[in-house]
Amino acid sequence: MTPLEWKRCIVEMVHVHQRIHELDTERVWEHHLPELAATQDELDQAEAHLGEPLDAHYRQFLDLAGGWRALYQMVDLFGPDDLLGGPRFQLARTRLLDLEDSVLVQSGYGREQLLPIACSRDNLDLFVIVRPSAPEPGTVVWFNGYEIDRYPTFDDYFLAMVEYGRREVEFLKTGVWPPT
Repeated sequence: MTPLEWKRCIVEMVHVHQRIHELDTERVWEHHLPELAATQDELDQAEAHLGEPLDAHYRQFLDLAGGWRALYQMVDLFGPDDLLGGPRFQLARTRLLDLEDSVLVQSGYGREQLLPIACSRDNLDLFVIVRPSAPEPGTVVWFNGYEIDRYPTFDDYFLAMVEYGRREVEFLKTGVWPPT
């Protein structure tokens, strides 16, 4: 996506979050705006710490929003501070280590080929991006004890989270799941 397309997607997600916040009268979900854009220095530090460049699509997002707490339900999308080994990243790393070997074999990846980029604070949802040195770099894989879904790029992952947010809005409006 271009920076302008990213800005539009981020604004769309902000609108979705605001609508969820309006409809969620029992305050089940947290409501947060995206973090401030990451600086080049912060991104460079994260890459140096990780020992490799970030996926270009993910980095482009971080150039505009340096992470997003509760991006979807209780899933936090990591910013550069997290990637430097913050507590949210450590939780995600533990979840990755706890995945059954058979789940990883079935996914086609080894733990060392995956970088956690998002994690739920209240369940096992874990999102990882395939590292540049692995097959299909930039693919985002969603695990929750097993593989839930995969997205060819970070852009596709983010767009899917926007769509899940829209479905959440419809559910809160109608009480019907799945939304039609």
